[in-house]
Amino acid sequence: MNTNEQQCVGSIRLVYADTTSNEVITLGGAGFITREEDDAAWANVPAFAGATNLVADRLDANGDIVDDKPVSVETCEILMGASIEQLIAAGRANLAGELASA
Repeated sequence: MNTNEQQCVGSIRLVYADTTSNEVITLGGAGFITREEDDAAWANVPAFAGATNLVADRLDANGDIVDDKPVSVETCEILMGASIEQLIAAGRANLAGELASA
């Protein structure tokens, strides 16, 4: 890490729990430099009241999950700027690469 880079105080990660393959697939996320940005971003992620396999994880600076909420397909697509199909395909490819290099 460059010494000029600031460390995130927290982040939000969107994941898809694939019950068919029994995998948790990361769809994307964002990190925040200030607690205010982190709190505001988390407050702006709407919780989905219906059944879903999509979850927003709130992570602390260490990468530990401190909160989570179910989210909709639409929320994921809006936040990530891509279709859910594209997000899942990219997430599967990233997971396969991680598993292959482990």
